[in-house]
Amino acid sequence: MKLDHTYILPSIFALIVHVVVAFIVMSEWQSSSQRIPPVQVKQRVEATLIDLDSLLAQQKLVDSAAIKKAAAKKAAAKKAAAKKAAAKKAADKKAADKKAADKKTADKKAADKKAADKKTADKKTADKKTADKKVADKKTADKKVADKKAADKKTADKKTADKKAAAKKAADKQAADKKTADKKTAAKKAADKQAADKQAAAKKAADKKAADKKAADKKAADKKAADKKAADKKAADKKAADKKAADKKAADKKTADKKAADKKAADKKAADKKAADKRADKKLADQKAADKKAAQELAKVEQALESLLDEEEAQADALEQQITNGQAVGSAVNYIRDEIGVKWVRPANARNGMVVELIIYLVPTGEVVNVEVSYRDPSATDAFVSSVVKAIKKVRRFDKLSQLNSVLFDANFRQFTVKFKPEDLRL
Repeated sequence: MKLDHTYILPSIFALIVHVVVAFIVMSEWQSSSQRIPPVQVKQRVEATLIDLDSLLAQQKLVDSAAIKKAAAKKAAAKKAAAKKAAAKKAADKKAADKKAADKKTADKKAADKKAADKKTADKKTADKKTADKKVADKKTADKKVADKKAADKKTADKKTADKKAAAKKAADKQAADKKTADKKTAAKKAADKQAADKQAAAKKAADKKAADKKAADKKAADKKAADKKAADKKAADKKAADKKAADKKAADKKTADKKAADKKAADKKAADKKAADKRADKKLADQKAADKKAAQELAKVEQALESLLDEEEAQADALEQQITNGQAVGSAVNYIRDEIGVKWVRPANARNGMVVELIIYLVPTGEVVNVEVSYRDPSATDAFVSSVVKAIKKVRRFDKLSQLNSVLFDANFRQFTVKFKPEDLRL
């Protein structure tokens, strides 16, 4: 090992001290009549790995981090639970709103159907009432026409009877007059038969002519009356037909207008219903899309929460493993310290405050393959340094280190530094 120049004078001084001490020891040993064998006293040595402080500090940090992680995990779990509860509450509210909306839509549809059924029933009732009124009006019109026909026939029959009675009375009067004339003629016939015959012939011709004229007048009057009656009947029939046609046209127009209005109202209602159904379908589709989106977001939140929990669990496991590893390293450090302390034999010139640092090289079985001195305090004597090196070599193998896993061993004990500083020496 190469020594620093700052150690030259202390080393020379220590060498001189060792020589003086050796002379004193030799002189005492030679003057002694009986040689007393040296008693080996096992000292309790506080030997510390150079990484022990950092490991303990790291363990404290790890414990603090574990506490913080646990608190963070608890807070995250509480937050996730609250978020999940809020999401569930929102989903339940959406489901309730959807249920209420569906019920409202169903109630509206039922009300619309009831209104439509009522309107259809009212339309049927109105159509039946209109048809009944139309039938009643037709019956009334037919009865009126029949009554008029009967009245006209009665009037015509009465007129004909009166005419016949007048004609019979005139005939009877004519017959009476003719009888009286015949009597007068018969009385005078004897006196003037020729004149009477001539007069009778002339009268007969005149009577015949008058009768013929009367018959012709009667026939003409009857024809005129019949023509008038037929014309009146024809006019009345035409008037009734025109009125019937006008009534039918008005009724047909009214029916057509009502039908058109009903069709227009039905078309408007159908269009409104179609638009309402379309709006309801759109609202339902939007609700379904919103529900799907909410479910997807909830699934994402749950997935993120599960990932977070898995990550936190993995971190907790890693942290627990790190703590376990730290504990294992600390236990191994104590074991190494105890083993070196057991094998160390205190030299005569060992004093409190002496410090030596050594690099120990091990294999996975725990066997020591090499020891190097990396630092020695100016007060540390060669005997002190040599005693520590010998103690490590006496151990030869740290058996318990073979129980560590290879990763932990390679990271901490394949090559490590020991700071050896006895603290319980009496000097």
